[in-house]
Amino acid sequence: MNWKLSGFALAGAIVLAGCGDDSSSTPASIYVRVAHLSPNAPSVDFCVKEGSGSFTGPVLESIGVTTGLPYTGVTKYLTLPAGQYTVRLVSPTATDCSASLAGLPDYTLPTLAGGTYATAAALGLVGGTPSFTVKPFVDDYTVAMGKGSVRFIHASPGTPAVDVGVGSGASFTAVFTNVSFPDIGVGSGIDANGYFATNPLTNVTLSARVHGTSVDALVIPGVSLAAGTTATVFAIGIAGDATTPLRALVCGDNVAPTGNLSTCSVEGT
Repeated sequence: MNWKLSGFALAGAIVLAGCGDDSSSTPASIYVRVAHLSPNAPSVDFCVKEGSGSFTGPVLESIGVTTGLPYTGVTKYLTLPAGQYTVRLVSPTATDCSASLAGLPDYTLPTLAGGTYATAAALGLVGGTPSFTVKPFVDDYTVAMGKGSVRFIHASPGTPAVDVGVGSGASFTAVFTNVSFPDIGVGSGIDANGYFATNPLTNVTLSARVHGTSVDALVIPGVSLAAGTTATVFAIGIAGDATTPLRALVCGDNVAPTGNLSTCSVEGT
């Protein structure tokens, strides 16, 4: 998909923020991106409203992106005044916010304090189980000097709880254990947002396996994490499905975006 514009302004309140853009923003701003992780949902556009106000958008249509956000797409961060927002998903061909896509409900996000970065992730299956929803995750945008930070989010509907770690086969060492859909990894050394701080990584292998088993369900070779970088690894897709198979979507959370999209890649076999 060709994203030609680097940013937009909408009703004087919303802009797409790139890496470092927050330096000129007021402390009352929050930064929210939208991730399309539902394997059977069509491409979407979206509208947002603050509190009891009116919906603004459609956001992507307003900048000439008429094909919407596809599965595995993640926008870069929207800059918004701090507060509580509701998201309405609409068709990529919508010209206003009056009708939600496929009759889906609106999704109200929790109130976010100024300076917060967050991902609003579309998860689950439209008309299936687990059901489609939009779930917010607070992101880490900074990390301790000399460290990198990585997080795992289980976004693969129908896949059991998994263990995720470094290495594969007999050399596997778990970092995130017993992570269920649609949650983040928790445990020792993992912060409240699900991130594990580590020394920089160069060309390592990450793997995921059903919790308590020794068979790799997903292997991601050649992973590197530079000092100062925060990243999220999403398990996406459906295990055993040929069209949308189990894969990993790896996103640099504080990496400079690519056009209007976060810098992400689909990985794994």
